[in-house]
Amino acid sequence: MGVDRKWLFTLFSAALLSLMVLFMSSFSAFSSPKAFPSLVQHGSRYPPAFAYFISGGHQDRDRILRLLLAVYHPRNRYLLHLGRDARDEERQALLAATRAVPAIRAFGNVDVVGKADYVTYLGSSNVAIALRAAAIMLKLDSGWNWFITLSARDYPLITQDGMYAFFNIFYLLL
Repeated sequence: MGVDRKWLFTLFSAALLSLMVLFMSSFSAFSSPKAFPSLVQHGSRYPPAFAYFISGGHQDRDRILRLLLAVYHPRNRYLLHLGRDARDEERQALLAATRAVPAIRAFGNVDVVGKADYVTYLGSSNVAIALRAAAIMLKLDSGWNWFITLSARDYPLITQDGMYAFFNIFYLLL
């Protein structure tokens, strides 16, 4: 009877160990973030895509992130800009905060400007910043249809679905 119990103990130990290994391997497979290919389709048969340029200044990192999360959609492209009055630590913190969002990390459609310009909302410098942002975004990805500039102090009054419906009318007329 003693030999049978040793064999039974060995069997249960091996089963428990196998179950633990299986559990740990499945846990790590589900917990590690993995990038997946984009399923976003572009073209005349699909809704329009937007290119957002969101800019702000010193201490606007949280506002920019809040605005980004409010207007975020995988079809769109985003360029975030903190002005020259913001410190490099703020820019790095903004980049880290955007990369911490799983959807943004998976689709890879958000970029942060490394070399900042002065942000002024009067005069031609604001137009120059917007034109530079459009040129950067065209180099990064030309699959968008509409270019929208927002300030960190803006907040959307319409949902992304509402924007798609509104701009889709113009897109179909073109």
